[in-house]
Amino acid sequence: MNYFITTIIGLFLTLNSILTIPYSKVESAFSKGNATEIMNLGTAKTLISIEGNEGVYSKSQGTQILASFFKENPPKSFSFNFKGKESGASTFAIGKYVSSKEYKVSIKFKNLKSSHRIESITISR
Repeated sequence: MNYFITTIIGLFLTLNSILTIPYSKVESAFSKGNATEIMNLGTAKTLISIEGNEGVYSKSQGTQILASFFKENPPKSFSFNFKGKESGASTFAIGKYVSSKEYKVSIKFKNLKSSHRIESITISR
C-alpha cells in the first residue's frame, strides 16, 4: 500500500512539474537579458510588441528583436507582479523590467501538449 501511495505521489509531482508555467525561467532570462533563452520558451511563432512595434516572429527573428531591445536597455532587474491561473488553454503574467527606464512586460502563455509556451510578449512603458 505504501509503495502504491508513493508511486501516485511521485507521478503527481512529475506531472505537476511538467505542466507548470516556466515563470522562474522567464524571470531569470529577462533579468540576464537572455533573448535566446526567452525565445526557446516560446511557440514556433511568437507575437512580440515593443513600444508599439509589433510583429510575429520565428525563434531566430524574435531572438534578434529581443537582443536588440536588451542591448539598448540593459537589464537591472525583472520580476513578475502578477501571475495568472495555471489551468486552461492559456494564461498570462505581468512583470516589471528595469533598465535605465521601467517597462511593463505582459506575457501570454499557451498550453501546448502538456507544456506552457510563450505565445506573445508585450513590452511597453
